[in-house]
Amino acid sequence: MKGGALDELLNNDRRYDRAAYGFVMDALAFTVQQLGERRHVTGRELLSGIRDLALDCWGPMARHVLASWGVHTTDDFGEIVFNLVEAGLMSKTDDDTLDEFRGVYDFDKAFDTSALPELDEHGHIRRKMPDFYPQSGPFFLDKGEKP
Repeated sequence: MKGGALDELLNNDRRYDRAAYGFVMDALAFTVQQLGERRHVTGRELLSGIRDLALDCWGPMARHVLASWGVHTTDDFGEIVFNLVEAGLMSKTDDDTLDEFRGVYDFDKAFDTSALPELDEHGHIRRKMPDFYPQSGPFFLDKGEKP
């Protein structure tokens, strides 16, 4: 992601952690991949992809990871998307609005611990974004840092 534009965005709007923006960009790529064709993704399609990717990556901890980044509702994802659009890091059509993100799903239900992610043959959570390294957040090491 363009560091300067994102840095400026983060200076102007401190509601969400840098990692939340990176995750939304990764979720967009994931959603396009899941759709099987490169095309415009609606807000609701993106929200579905965000939910699936978060559960695949963090399982029952997904809601807590997102909360640590300041994301508590689908409305927050809309704010993040439109911040990225305003910063020139994402694009939208004339039909895209923040309303597409308003109250689409309840986080407690959408990220319920009974919604388990797909497991690989070893019983580990199957990762959908192996090159994703959040810049900060209590659940992750910095890129290159050893545990």
